[in-house]
Amino acid sequence: MATKTLKEPVVRFESDPNKGLSEEQVTQRIQQGLTNVTRNKVEKSYGRIIFDNLFTFFNIVLFSIAIVFLIFTIYLSSTGHADVANKYFGFSKFTFLLNPILNLIMGTTQEFHSKRILHNLRIVTEAKRRVLRDGVEREISSNSIVLDDILLLKAGEQASCDVIVLDGYCEVDESMLTGESDFVKKNAGDTIYSGSTIIVGSVTTRVEKIGDETLASTLSQKVKALSRHKSELMRNINRLINIMSVVLLVVVAVVVGTLCYKVAVHGSETDIWDGMEMSLSDPTTWSRIIVTAGAFAIGVIPTGLVLITSVTLAVSIISLSRQRTMIQELYALENLSRVDVICLDKTGTLTDGTMEVVENRYFIPQEEAEKHIRSLLGAKGPTNQTSEALIRYYGKDEAAPIKEAIPFSSAHKYSGIVYEDGKKLLLGAPEYLLDKDNKELIYVKEKASEGKRVLALILEDKPIALFVLKDNIRPSAPSTLSFFYENGVDVKIISGDNQFTVSKIAEQCGVQNADKAISLEGVALEEIPAISRKYTIFARVSPEQKQALVEALQADGHKVAMTGDGVNDILALRKANASISFANATDAAKSCADVVLLDNDFSHLKEVVGQGRRVVNNIQRSAVLFLMKTIAVFCLAFALIPTNKGQMWYSVENVYMLEAAVIGTGGFLMSLEGSKTPIRGNFVQNVYPRAAMAGLLVLVAAALPVMLYRIPYRLNLDPIIIESNVRPLISLLTTIAGLAVTIIICLPFTKWRIITIVVTIFVAMALGFMLPTSYIGGEATNAQMFKEYIDDYATMHWTTASNFFESQFMREFFQPWNSPAVRNLSINCVFVMLAFAVIAVPLYYLGMRVVNVKVKDWIIKTEEAQKAEFARQKE
Repeated sequence: MATKTLKEPVVRFESDPNKGLSEEQVTQRIQQGLTNVTRNKVEKSYGRIIFDNLFTFFNIVLFSIAIVFLIFTIYLSSTGHADVANKYFGFSKFTFLLNPILNLIMGTTQEFHSKRILHNLRIVTEAKRRVLRDGVEREISSNSIVLDDILLLKAGEQASCDVIVLDGYCEVDESMLTGESDFVKKNAGDTIYSGSTIIVGSVTTRVEKIGDETLASTLSQKVKALSRHKSELMRNINRLINIMSVVLLVVVAVVVGTLCYKVAVHGSETDIWDGMEMSLSDPTTWSRIIVTAGAFAIGVIPTGLVLITSVTLAVSIISLSRQRTMIQELYALENLSRVDVICLDKTGTLTDGTMEVVENRYFIPQEEAEKHIRSLLGAKGPTNQTSEALIRYYGKDEAAPIKEAIPFSSAHKYSGIVYEDGKKLLLGAPEYLLDKDNKELIYVKEKASEGKRVLALILEDKPIALFVLKDNIRPSAPSTLSFFYENGVDVKIISGDNQFTVSKIAEQCGVQNADKAISLEGVALEEIPAISRKYTIFARVSPEQKQALVEALQADGHKVAMTGDGVNDILALRKANASISFANATDAAKSCADVVLLDNDFSHLKEVVGQGRRVVNNIQRSAVLFLMKTIAVFCLAFALIPTNKGQMWYSVENVYMLEAAVIGTGGFLMSLEGSKTPIRGNFVQNVYPRAAMAGLLVLVAAALPVMLYRIPYRLNLDPIIIESNVRPLISLLTTIAGLAVTIIICLPFTKWRIITIVVTIFVAMALGFMLPTSYIGGEATNAQMFKEYIDDYATMHWTTASNFFESQFMREFFQPWNSPAVRNLSINCVFVMLAFAVIAVPLYYLGMRVVNVKVKDWIIKTEEAQKAEFARQKE
């Protein structure tokens, strides 16, 4: 049901705040379309997914080339040049369409699957709201709220509509609207805007605006924008696509211009053009020019790079979803993989969130002290793990004569009540409630050093009891922290508890340097940067100090991840490079998080970081293969200009074996390997130099056959290879070069990388043997290859079924050694291939050694420059 835009006057319901709307009124609102549903959908529709996958830059270019080829085929056939169409625009000329079609199918299917999984996960974690209807408090989804509903809001919840406060008091965070982090007090008659977070207190409100009439849809986008850091991987791929648009134009212009010039000057020299005369007025000439230009355009496009990036990310997200981990943004996984510092809370992270009372100390009669704590617990309202532990031990009295409830404040570290006689009862941190010279603080410190938490209960500034509680440490905490340290991620603990308590629990969990603990109580924000470098444990931290700690770590050049579950964490969550929350967290914390752990088990962060590193490391390795072909073909367009035929030595079939076997198969298998190696440097540093070196090797492989034929020919020497062997050698040598690159990229060898190399070689050999004419020979597969004799070529009727099985295609398929492309290879070609195979691997290895040294120096200098810039900005 879409939300109706409130342009026409709507009869408003002034319902009793203690009863809310009736069922009849709710039904009427639903029929009017006055529900809290927005038309501004965050997720893409199925139609949009198909459209986005179909009309990509690469798809548009490739399908346009196919259309041009088809137009020429139809034109040549209709003008009596069917033989030319068959020769230059055979079936194999359109095989490149397999890649964009697979991109479309796989990309769309993967996004459909991801959309369904994420939709189901979000239903599980969907925010619920409490409303009053017919005098009964009900919990409903935020989308089911209707105009004039009586909405109950408490600390930690986010207003999903614009509401008017009817009763109660609260403080809200409106930073999503105003950009100011100061909390705003709200009393009866004040408006709480959609997207605002209740920090303290609880209120009864009436819904004033819903759906598109509020800021809900834009605010949800704004929260994500503030909490998400752009993906470097996708930013570089998008930049690469922009570069490709220029490269395509340059390559096509160079090829067409060169060939037109050569035809205009040397068109009558039949020995250049395979015994044919060439003329710019001849359709055959233009067929060869267009098919050559198309081949170079197809060659420079790294068609599978975007697909392998999105599919690899989506596969990881689906894998994590099965482990009850929801990634809220596709490229957030990359941001998480780059973190080198993770800031953890104690409660709910190192511990499982449950507590128990293990000791107490009374300063007045026990019965009287317990009566006071039951009164406070009965008026406390929303509970947390601490209050639940106290309730389990002492119970609660909801009928106590209370004048006012004092909500918990993270700034003051206490909550409380005011009795009807005006006396104030407070429960909170002893350091905040007791005098500095109170001897009981020694007892508090002793218990804190044991890893226990102490709460003080005071009445009119006089202590009446101390309660000692114990956290339960998560069994998985030590192994998870060990994983982070082993993988180069430092751990910081940020907590609102006592520094000694946090330090002891951190030590028990295996946090390194857990003794380096400090309380930030009263510490100015300006002092945080210096403190952040010296300490591991930060206690008594305010929300603003949490944010300042994250900013200080980032200013030192760190990529910071932050976990949080409360409203006091949202400032730091938004600022962190990657943010993690839990299913039982407040709505505000979950809305800011990149990752939500649906079973509240932070041990899953091992899989999250591991999957992120796997994605980035593997995509960067695969990208080297994709860009290798792009660089080689681009350079080849210029390298072949001085030769007699120009770029016509090269055909689209020449890279089919390289692209399908090495780049397609090898690149895909590389993307699946598990990898937890920390990421250093960026996409440009890690990919471009290695891809350039690989591209040069493939360029040498592609140009070598032409030189081996042309140089002896020009010097009137005996040819090393004959002209008919040039294209087969281009196909074979470029594939060998690609395999050499794959082998070196796979160093050091692992079981999976060896499998990748073996499968890639097998696929290359299988493709070469299945159809040697195209995959080895670089020539078009055409209709003539499918039958020996065709009565009517235009309609392509087979004479007999037996003719098909006697065709060249079937003979090649079952007897590849009889193919002209293989049979005509001279012994010199074999020696050239063996010699190149021997030198290609060490040649690329040595080149990569040099490149790696240069890249490492580049990365170090970049990191030093960034740190210097950070230091300069801080000064």
